[in-house]
Amino acid sequence: MEPQRQHRIEFEADVFSASGLTLLVDGTAQSHVDPGDPTRLFFEYVRRIGHVIDAIGLPGSPLHALHLGGGALTLPRYVAATRPGSRQVVVELDPELLELVLARLPLPVGADIALVVGDAASVIGDLASQAPFDVVIVDLYSRLEPPGFVATPEFMSGCLALVAPDGLLAVNVADASGLARLRAQSRAVARADPSAELLVTGDASVLSGADEGNAVLVAAPDGLPGRLAERLAANGPHPAEVLTGARLDFALWGAC
Repeated sequence: MEPQRQHRIEFEADVFSASGLTLLVDGTAQSHVDPGDPTRLFFEYVRRIGHVIDAIGLPGSPLHALHLGGGALTLPRYVAATRPGSRQVVVELDPELLELVLARLPLPVGADIALVVGDAASVIGDLASQAPFDVVIVDLYSRLEPPGFVATPEFMSGCLALVAPDGLLAVNVADASGLARLRAQSRAVARADPSAELLVTGDASVLSGADEGNAVLVAAPDGLPGRLAERLAANGPHPAEVLTGARLDFALWGAC
């Protein structure tokens, strides 16, 4: 699949810090990076994924991470800063975007981050030789729309097959009110691995279905890390909601 040509790629200065930059694609904010402090995660859903990453293994221990969707490489920079010695792979569809990001925001010196240009659905099978990964992060959007394959059992099965024992899959789900996209994504993961334990975290108003916004869907083939739900609820950003088990089932299917 050929990448869609981006009409306008810009970097906007962050008014909240001296070094933060927001990547905008055709006027839509896509990523935020603070090269002065790569542990500063500005977007709320990215901070929640950061908390998920923090819960894997021992604090500070190196991870083997796969990022499907590159953007400004915010989370790879976060992992490199918080987990020295980590090995990471990033798959990004648009070579022009990747080139401009690296020119403006070079990767940290010494970071082991391999960059793959390609369509995630096409290359995921090739990544089996590099598996398993402690965490697989799926954040695939063109402006505000994900590719259709993201919410298919086949693609989710391919992602889960790359996850290491006790590892996690985390999916960013940008949704309208009503949770239709989150329901479709959750259904795809459940069909791909019916035994995987699921968790969803996000703003309380988003997970109630009242407002549009981002939710983070976490799938754990070998069970969720202990106290992950408590960590996500306590660390926010607030107001934070975390759904698991029967509460998650009711939020997704209770009105059906």
